Amino acid sequence: MSSEETTKRGSKDSVFCDLFSDESYVFQLYKDLHPEDQDADARDVCVRTIKSTFINALYNDLGFTVGDKYVLLVEAQSVWDRNIPMRMLFYLSETYKRYLADTNQPIHSKKLLNVPKPDLYVVYSGDEDVPDVVSFKETYFSGVCSFELEVNVLKTADVGTIYGQYVGFCKVYDEQRKHHGNGVECAKETIRICIEKGYLVRYLNEHKKEVITMLDELFNEEALQKAYIQEEKQESLEQGRAEGRAEGRAEGREEGRKEGMEMTINLLIQAGFSPEAINKALNPEGGASATF
Repeated sequence: MSSEETTKRGSKDSVFCDLFSDESYVFQLYKDLHPEDQDADARDVCVRTIKSTFINALYNDLGFTVGDKYVLLVEAQSVWDRNIPMRMLFYLSETYKRYLADTNQPIHSKKLLNVPKPDLYVVYSGDEDVPDVVSFKETYFSGVCSFELEVNVLKTADVGTIYGQYVGFCKVYDEQRKHHGNGVECAKETIRICIEKGYLVRYLNEHKKEVITMLDELFNEEALQKAYIQEEKQESLEQGRAEGRAEGRAEGREEGRKEGMEMTINLLIQAGFSPEAINKALNPEGGASATF
């Protein structure tokens, strides 16, 4: 995935993170994923998203527990990442580590640890044909491995679920980008169409200005990034040309020196000087002998 294709954390992902910063939407997501759990209460939800202020440090899009039943990790992707099983493994390990610390369960205790069941998802809004479930052992070891981790892929635009509405929002945004060169116009039209279709209606009505800002920032950031990449390519090209010219000049000087030396030797030979006398004249310090 190149820098031109996506930013490190695009504004669509920022909309995802902002949407699920509201625990009522997190609980709605859980109910959509586990409609069989009739006893769950919004108060059972504890957001455990891994956040970091350090560049390139570990962080994920959304993580939460529901009582001691489940730990759910949910990633939003518009460009498919084949390494999502490995990333999920890291996220799950860190989430369990923090959960054990929060619940005062020493990892070296002889008592069996009480941990919630892992439930892993990717909300995918791109156009690639991707599987419904991604397997760790199939991805990396062709199925021959004693360890397994599976990630469910949610990829259908659907007003019936909060994650389906998010997929619909992303697809509308991608379509509007094809028709609008201006980031603000694209954002406004995306919001209008999504509300008409029933995608994230309450969220978009309550956070219209923030969403427009996020999508506009994405448009401008991508434009700046492409301009920067083009500038870097131009500088590299010019530097390569300059180095080539300098190398050519150096080679020319060396070739000229050799030709001058050969001409001098030939003139000295024609004048009757012996090879020993020529070497002594050309190499007074006793350096390498000239070749005749």
